[in-house]
Amino acid sequence: MFSRRHASGSNDDRLVDLEGKMAAIGRSQAVVEFNLDGTIIDANPNLLSTLGYTLEEIRGAHHRMFMDPAEAASPDYAAFWRELNEGRFLARKFRRLAKGGREVWLQASYNPVFGPDGRPTKVIKLAVDITEAEQQAGRNEADRLAAERAQTALVEALAGVLGRLSGGDLTA
Repeated sequence: MFSRRHASGSNDDRLVDLEGKMAAIGRSQAVVEFNLDGTIIDANPNLLSTLGYTLEEIRGAHHRMFMDPAEAASPDYAAFWRELNEGRFLARKFRRLAKGGREVWLQASYNPVFGPDGRPTKVIKLAVDITEAEQQAGRNEADRLAAERAQTALVEALAGVLGRLSGGDLTA
């Protein structure tokens, strides 16, 4: 991904290259930066648009503002931040709450950023909004369950009718 040409260039060249890469990521992904305690440092327009906030509304707030309160109070959530503070990245689907409580699904990675001493200094989250796909999957599953219930009811009704017929009840 990174060529030797960039590694051996001047500091200015490497900085321009790095800024270009970050801009490319920012055009396609929602990006948010956190302190290790979970407070929000910065966010790009994609993240703000996805969650419906302005930067002023979220800067300095804690990540839990995007969480269901019960989930934010859970031991799993505490473990989530503990793992990030230990330098482990986390990537998967995440359910989050946008402004007004609207459900948002993100395919995201939370990536610790390491300082010169090799210790995490902050966390960068890169995310893609997959809400529409998740909602469609939920609708598909609801439709499948409804069809399954209807099929079960039909089979049970047929079994009852066949049982009555086998017992000689020709009115069935």
